[in-house]
This record gives sequence, structure tokens and C-alpha cells, in this order.
Amino acid sequence: MKTLSTFIVCLLTLATGLSAQKASVSGRILNGKAPAEFVNVILLTATDSSIVKLELADEAGTYTFSDLEAGTYFVRTSGLGYADINHPGFQLEENQQLKLDAIDLESSAFQLETVEVVSKKPFLEQRAGRLVVNVEDNITGQGGSVTDLLKKVPGVVVIGEQVSMAGKSGLTILIDGRPTKYMDIQSLLREMPADNIKSIEVISQPGAAFDAEGSGGVINIILKKNSLLGTNGSVYIGAGYGELAKYRTGLSLNHRSGALNITGGLGLRRGSWIEGLDLDRIVGDSLFEQRNYEEGFSNSINGRLGLDYDLSDNHRIGISGRGFYSDSPYDGENRTRILDLASGEPISTFSTINSRKRSTLSINTDAFYRWKIDTSGQQLTIDGSYSSFTRDNVTSLITEGDLGIERENDEPAEAMIYTAQLDYKKPFGQQLQVEAGLKYSLADLDNELIATLLDTNGIFVNDPSLSNHYLYDEEIYAAYSQLRYQKEGFEIVAGLRYENTNTKGNNLTIDSINTLDYGKFFPSLSVSIPINNTFGVAMAYSYRIERPSYYDLNPFIGFIDPLTFNKGNPFLRPELVHSGSVSLTYEKQPFFNLSYDRTNDVISQVTQQDDESGIAFQTTVNLDKFTRYGGQLFFPLDFIAKPISGYAGVMGFYNDYDSDYLGGELDNSQFTWTGFAQVNVNLPSDWKLEVTGWYQGAGVDEGILNNNALYGVDAGIQKKFLDNKLRVQLSADGIIQKFFTGNIDFQNQQMKIRSYWEAPVFNARVTYSFGNRFLKSKEKVQSSGEEARNRID
Repeated sequence: MKTLSTFIVCLLTLATGLSAQKASVSGRILNGKAPAEFVNVILLTATDSSIVKLELADEAGTYTFSDLEAGTYFVRTSGLGYADINHPGFQLEENQQLKLDAIDLESSAFQLETVEVVSKKPFLEQRAGRLVVNVEDNITGQGGSVTDLLKKVPGVVVIGEQVSMAGKSGLTILIDGRPTKYMDIQSLLREMPADNIKSIEVISQPGAAFDAEGSGGVINIILKKNSLLGTNGSVYIGAGYGELAKYRTGLSLNHRSGALNITGGLGLRRGSWIEGLDLDRIVGDSLFEQRNYEEGFSNSINGRLGLDYDLSDNHRIGISGRGFYSDSPYDGENRTRILDLASGEPISTFSTINSRKRSTLSINTDAFYRWKIDTSGQQLTIDGSYSSFTRDNVTSLITEGDLGIERENDEPAEAMIYTAQLDYKKPFGQQLQVEAGLKYSLADLDNELIATLLDTNGIFVNDPSLSNHYLYDEEIYAAYSQLRYQKEGFEIVAGLRYENTNTKGNNLTIDSINTLDYGKFFPSLSVSIPINNTFGVAMAYSYRIERPSYYDLNPFIGFIDPLTFNKGNPFLRPELVHSGSVSLTYEKQPFFNLSYDRTNDVISQVTQQDDESGIAFQTTVNLDKFTRYGGQLFFPLDFIAKPISGYAGVMGFYNDYDSDYLGGELDNSQFTWTGFAQVNVNLPSDWKLEVTGWYQGAGVDEGILNNNALYGVDAGIQKKFLDNKLRVQLSADGIIQKFFTGNIDFQNQQMKIRSYWEAPVFNARVTYSFGNRFLKSKEKVQSSGEEARNRID
């Protein structure tokens, strides 16, 4: 607390002497020589285009902004029948009573009809340090889940419940900047509607202001937000069908009046999925054929509510909450045949019915205070968040045939996460900006496995070999500073972050405690250099950490069938990665990129096998070293023909795992590549066609697992009605689909793997937007918990 107090005092000292001298701005709005009455006049800061005040021109066309601080501003006008205009900026001095020249508005072509200017973002957009995949306007994928959208991100592969990018699984997944590491992220991604998603950011080189977590990069999922003034919103309804039916509906509302802004939304979804996993394993002189099939449903409801209030022009407070509840039962079936490898004659046969009833509840709350110290951009933000996660998971396994076993497991889980953060930034002139901040996070997790086995009397009794009760606590203290300098297109950002981590894992069942206490500095550097008005060069470096997930540390065992299961590893160490890249941009869009990553103690999912019993299990271990060389080439498709637009690209990676493992030398290296394209065709009568496709070549998937080539094609069509207020979309996802196949050939393990899912899936969606569509609200403040909640699954 002493450190925090000292830091706050230093920040406040920087603001000393910046007294708020008041000034005013007035002017008149004309339409030709006549006054333009009841036109919206907005005063914005020139530094970040944030709204300072909003006035309505009176009957004489006049307006006045009073009680202003010295600074640089500009005025925006907007009104029915007029085009929105940003007018030239001006400098306002202390106590100055400035009168602007009269503004003569430009009349729009249609005086009696609403004019809506639509600016569609490109599918791929390269911003500072991140690749933004704009999925909001996409036709395909909108009927599914977030998992379906992730499959559209270049280089991202989703197999079952595992998400990897270019052969690396150490991904940090954020939702609106909020970490998900203590949530049931696989269930959340599968059950959250894609209709809620605006964009997906792929951040390969996060700066010091980000948590150091995420050796494989950061995927930030940005939810849709209503950004208009007045009262407005949208409502949607949709349905889909592949092999199972799916339904969804939702409502989004926004109201801004004066200093108060209220946003809210509610969504209901009946989701469904099908997944299959086929394993062929050679164990000694036998062949194990295992066929796993699962189909499940999820009934989910998600809601959000946020409130911002401007105490004054420079002080804002806010509170927001988001809740998600899901009830997702599923039924799975496993069929196993054990054959003599030489003759092909069956040795043993059995089947397992795996049923689950799982319910999850996730609640996130955030509160913030922001102080705009002056109009130069000096700002102090304090925010905190609380998140809770509860899960009840009951599974039953009934094995028939040569192995007659019946199990029933109850696995309740709870997690509570607290975060607090302070961020400060101060510009020095127009070119230099300094940022600094502190952060504290605390996670308290409790997970229990109550395993029972049906005895000969038909009674379920405790199975002490599997039952377990595991507690996990984690505290992270962090501080960072970052320097940003930009001039005439040149930009350099240098940062340093320090994190101290204290963890305690307590296995109550066997009375075993594992603790870890470590601190590290994480430097980052990015440089952007313009070559000319078209081309530019960007270079970046970062040093990052990937901590083991909670479930990876948890020693629980989860059965797929009596011969196959997953289990955790409480002795995992964090992995550390040096990452660098050089990029070439074309008109600020991604064009060409070269990258290099070197990871020590890389956390990898592997399989192990007992030849005597035939049991195989998946676990997580630290491999010694992982090296990756990468290259990416992107190019637009606008040159093909006028109605055609879109993006295409190719990505190539050389992955190399090098480690001592299971008493042998693992040296698994291979080149792989991914090609993708999204094509948009604007058809007559406001119809739009969209086709996306991707192909991933064979390569090293992870650790000892190699994958074969896989690919997919999606298509959709859209039509707008009622002055673009009503939008109808039809799509088919996975109309062409090559599923995942791979193999393991290491030491005593020889295994072929095939994973498949529901495809194709046909979706229909209707969206109606209503309310004011003219004025944009103040920017949304991002809270500290937006960096800190993924390691539960």
C-alpha cells in the first residue's frame, strides 16, 4: 500500500498547477442566408475526438459552449437533411470568449429522407501492434458461436476444445480486454452467440500496458456496443440447422441523455453441436480402435448492463455488469475394439455411454473513475472489477461388454477474481507521451471431484483413487511504464513491465501443497517507419510469460472411456518466450510480415501410453524448447473487378520442438502453411454475396502431434430493407470441409487421430435496428478487469 500511495502522490503532483481557467465558444449555423435551427452542434477535443459538450442550435441558429478549459477543439454539426461535417479546429486560450465564424451547412441530396453514410471496414485491418479481423459485417459465421468465428481468423485452428495459432497453444483469450483464464473458456466460446461479436484482435506483440501473460499471443474478442446518442437499439432472431437445430434471439438498447449513458442487452440461445474423435492406437501386438461420438445442447442466457455518468466535463464514473448462464447436457458414446495386429481377429470389445449435465454461471462487474486532467490528453483512470464463476458438472460413464464398469462423478467448481488498476498518461507536446500504471489481481479457486463407482450390491461408493479436492490461489502484482514518441508518421513505443506472482496449490485429499513465488521484468519495443505515403515498415519485440492453466495444474482425472482419460500436472512451470517481428504495410494494411519466436519450458499437451494395460492419457508437460520462424503475405482483392472486394493471404511457419521427453530425444520440426481468402460481391438491388475459404497444410500441430492438411469453405448472402433498418442474412458454414486428421509416432506411441464436427450448418438471421442513427457518444472507458479473468479449462 505504501508503494501505491507513493505512486498516486507522484501522479497527482504532475497535475499540480493545471488550474481550470474557464472560457467560452459561440457561433451561428446558417443554411444559405437563413438560420439553420435545431441542428446538433458538438464540441470535441482535437487530441482524441472525445465529446466535450453537445448543444442544439436555437431558432436563430445560434449556440454557445461555456465553462471551457483552455485547449484545442473542433466543432461537428449534424442534423436531419444535412451532411455531418467536421469544421476546422481552433485554439482556445484561458478565459477567452471566442466567437467563431458562421457555419454554412451543406445540404444533403435528399431533404426529407434519412441519410445514412455507411463505411464498411476491411475484413483484415493492421493497427499498431495488432491484426484486427472485422467480423461484425460478415454474413458467414454470424449464426454460430464464438468458436465458429475463431475458425475464420487466419492461422487459428480449433480442434475440439483446443485453440491454437500457427502451431502454438499458449494463447491468452480476452473478452473486451478482460482475461478469461479462470473461466470455463471452452464452454463460453462454444455457447456464446457469434451475433454478439464486433471484431477479433490478434495481438502477437503486446506492449507493457498489457498483462505479460500469453506466450502464444493474445486474442481479444470485442463485443458489439451501441455507439449512438439518444435512444436506439436493435433486435434479432435467427435459426440454424446442420444435423441438429439451433435458435437464438436478442435485444440491444442504448440511451444517452445529457451526462447519463445507459446501455444494456439480453440474448437467448439454444445451441447444439456434434463432435467426433477417432483413435487408432498400436499397443504392443494389438490394435485399439476407439470411436467417440458426442452430441450436446446448450440453453444459455447472457445479459449486460452499463451506466456512465459525467460528473463534469473532465470527471466520469461508471459501473457495468455482465452475466452468462448456460445449461448444457450432452450424451457421448464410445465404441472400442481391441484386435490382434497380425491376424485382425478381435480380442476384446466394449462400449461406454458418457452422459453429462453441466450448468455454469459467470458474473463480471466493473467500476471506474476517469479524470481528464487537461485538454492536452493528460488522464488518470482508476478501476476495479470482481468476477465470479460457478459450475456444477455431473457425469456418468456406463461401460458394457468385456469391461463392465459404471461410474458417476460430481465436479463442482467455484472461482472468484478481484482486480484493481491505476493508469496514468501524460503527453508532452504533440509528439511524446508517457504512460504508467499499477495493477493487482487475486484469484481464489475451489474445485472438487467426487468420484463414485457402482459396487456389486448396486450402490455407488466413493472411489478414493480418483476423488480429489484442490484449492488454488494466485496473486499478481504488476507495474509498468511506457514511452510513446511519434512524428510525421514515425512512431516508437518502448515499455517495461514488472510482475510478481505468488501461487499456492493445495491438494486437500493427499495433504500436498505446492507454492511458487517469482518476479520478472518484461520489456517490449515497437517501431513504425513510413517509407512513403503508401508503404511503411514496422518492427516489434516482446518478452512474455505463459503461466500454467488452473486445470493443467489440477491433478484430476477425466475419463473418456476406461482406457482413455485426461489428467493434470501440478508440477508445471511457466514458459517464457522471446518474440520479434518485422512487417511491411501497404496503405496501413497488413502486407508482409516476418516473425521469430523462441520459447523455453514450453507448455505442451502430449499423450502417454502404458503398453501393459493399453491405457493412454493426455496431459500437459514442459518441453525444453520451441522455436518458430514465420512469414505472412496479405493482399486485397479489390483490383479484380469493381463489385468485388475482399482480402486474401498466405502464412508460412517452420515449427521446431526440441526436448528430452520420456527418456528419449524429441526433435519434431516441420514447415506448414495456411492460405485464406474472403471475397465480397456487391450485387444489384442491394444484395451482397460473401464467400470465405481457408487451407492449412500439414505440419507440427503441437509437441509430438503432427497434422495433415485441412480446409473449409463458407458462403452467405445478405439483403437490406426499410432504409437499411432491416437486414436479412442466409449463410452456409462448412459447405466444403476437410476435418482434422493427425498422427503421433514417438517412442512406444503410434496413433492416428481424426476429429470431426457438425458441417455444413445452414443459418438464417433477421436484424432490425431502431432509434437515432446520427450522433456518436463519448468513447467507452476500458476497465482493469479487461486484462485479468482462461485457465479454468
